[in-house]
Amino acid sequence: MGKPEAVIKDMTLIMILYGVMIQVICFFVADDLLKATVGLWLGIITAILMLRNMKDSLNEALDLGEAGAKKYMQSAYLKRYIALVIVFVAVAITGIANVLTLLAGVMGLKVSAYLQPIKQKIFSKQN
Repeated sequence: MGKPEAVIKDMTLIMILYGVMIQVICFFVADDLLKATVGLWLGIITAILMLRNMKDSLNEALDLGEAGAKKYMQSAYLKRYIALVIVFVAVAITGIANVLTLLAGVMGLKVSAYLQPIKQKIFSKQN
């Protein structure tokens, strides 16, 4: 799979490239390009921060016992989930961005999780 920092770097790069691809689509279909852009990149930034938090949480959990690690990871997940809900609610209430493109940006985390092993496989064959 690769070293954790390399995986995080790959996933971050994939999220940014995914964001660029979605941004191109937004140019053609968005009614309000500014709100769509703000939503998309706010979602990408949120996804990157969630990824970093996951990495830090896993590193911290490795130093705990089995029961402590499970409890810590559940707590970390809950904090990420609450933060995500706060971002969505804040955007929905203020209207500063498009909620759908925010969702698309956050989904970049899922896209990168699926594509990173494929990217790793392709580039490891070339070396």
